[in-house]
Amino acid sequence: MNKYMKKTLSLIAALSFYGLLIFVIVMLYPGRSYFNMGAMFTGTYPKFIISGFLLTIWISILTLIGSLIFGFILYLMNNSKKDTIRYIAVIYNETVFGSPLIVFVVVVYYMVWNYLPFESRLYGGVVALILYMGPYMKNLFEGAIKTIDDLQFQAMTVFGFTTFQKYRYIILPQLLRVIVPPLIGNLTFIIKGSSLLNFIAIPELYYQITGIQYDNYLAVEGYLLMFVMYLMITIPLIRVTKFFEKKVASWN
Repeated sequence: MNKYMKKTLSLIAALSFYGLLIFVIVMLYPGRSYFNMGAMFTGTYPKFIISGFLLTIWISILTLIGSLIFGFILYLMNNSKKDTIRYIAVIYNETVFGSPLIVFVVVVYYMVWNYLPFESRLYGGVVALILYMGPYMKNLFEGAIKTIDDLQFQAMTVFGFTTFQKYRYIILPQLLRVIVPPLIGNLTFIIKGSSLLNFIAIPELYYQITGIQYDNYLAVEGYLLMFVMYLMITIPLIRVTKFFEKKVASWN
């Protein structure tokens, strides 16, 4: 049996498991005689669901890229030779690690973003997520850099590597091998955390489906739909990240 056949069978098994899980949930639901998943897709509801689905993906991608950049800045600040810069980074990191995401988002948006000359509610929410995820990304860089010992830096200097050659052939490949696996966990956290943006009325997936639930009193149907659609976002993105991880591991 080749690897493609194994992957196909694994996918079928996973889909069967989730299908069985949903079936069991529906059968155990006390009000199953009133269960009506079709009502979630009537009228203009599909349009709202699709727009929320796409917006959640867009928010997640922006947050991932932005938090990686911000995390690297925090890493540099945390290792600065200037005490003031280093202390600012340390205090900020501890503040984030000690704050629930929902509290952080609400504080950043209503107490900071609202007083800035920007009108976009969406980008205010994205900025809040980026600021929250930055310290987590900083930890990735911190752990990755530690895997490169001083002897390698000394060898690069002895052989006369340029800065570009150091990063392209020695530093970057090793960093990516270490960063990519935990990055998958941070990515899934971002996707799930984006649902909290509904508290500042950003029409992502959770917000849209919740609105439909309130219109039709379809609580169970709505949450089952969320369950499936969040899996439709997380699983492909995780697979893409794992594919990239294998590509990076093959670099020389």
